Amino acid sequence: MKKICVFLFASLFLANQSMGLDLKDIGRAFDKSYKCKKNDQGCKNREHLLAAAKIAAVAVAVKYIADMIIEQRAKKVSDEERVITDYKNNHDALPDKPQAATYTTSTLPGSVVQPGKKVVIQSDIVVVPGREQKETLIQERLAIFDNEDNTKELKSLTKDVNDDTKRGGRYTNEFTFTLPEGLPQGVYPIKTTLILNGEEKETINNNLQLVLQVNSAGNMLIALR
Repeated sequence: MKKICVFLFASLFLANQSMGLDLKDIGRAFDKSYKCKKNDQGCKNREHLLAAAKIAAVAVAVKYIADMIIEQRAKKVSDEERVITDYKNNHDALPDKPQAATYTTSTLPGSVVQPGKKVVIQSDIVVVPGREQKETLIQERLAIFDNEDNTKELKSLTKDVNDDTKRGGRYTNEFTFTLPEGLPQGVYPIKTTLILNGEEKETINNNLQLVLQVNSAGNMLIALR
C-alpha cells in the first residue's frame, strides 16, 4: 500500500507541475467519498485512494498522448466539376456558400487496438462550391480525449485538406498515429470535425478501445472495469 501511495503521489505531482492539470477540479469529479456514511472513514479512505488512482491515470495518459506523433495525408479523389455534376442531378442549383455533401469517417484496422499498433482515422469528404463563394479551404480537426475524464482533451490537430487548390471536390484525409506502450487501457473518445473556410460544419464521434492482451486465438482481451 505504501508503494502504491508513493506512485500515486509522484504521478499527481508530475501532472500538476509538468502538465498544468487542475487536480482539484479533476479530484472533485472522481472522488465519490460523499456517498460513504458519515462515520465510515474506511469507505472514505478507499474512495480517496480510488480517486487518486484515476487522477494518476489521467496524468499518465496526458503525458503519453502529448508526446505522440500524428501524421496527416490528404488526396483528391474527384475534381470540382464532377462533384458539381453529381450535385445538380439532385438539386436545382448550387448552394450560396460551399457545402459539405458528404462527411464520413472510419477507423482502420478497427475500433479495438493494441498499443504499438498503427491506427488510421480515414475521412471521406465531398464539398460542393457555392454560387457566391466558390473558393473554400477545407480543413479537418482530430481531437483525442481521456478514457477516465471524457471531457478532457489530450491532443488535437487541425490540418488543411485542399491547401493547394482551395476548391471543392471529393477528398480522402487520413490521420495516422500509434498509441504508445504504457498508455492506460480503456476507451478513448475521438472527435473529427470538418471545417470550411474557418467555420466548423460537422463533428463525428468515435471511440477507440485500447486493450493490452491478445489470447491464443488472436482475440483481443478487454479488461472489465
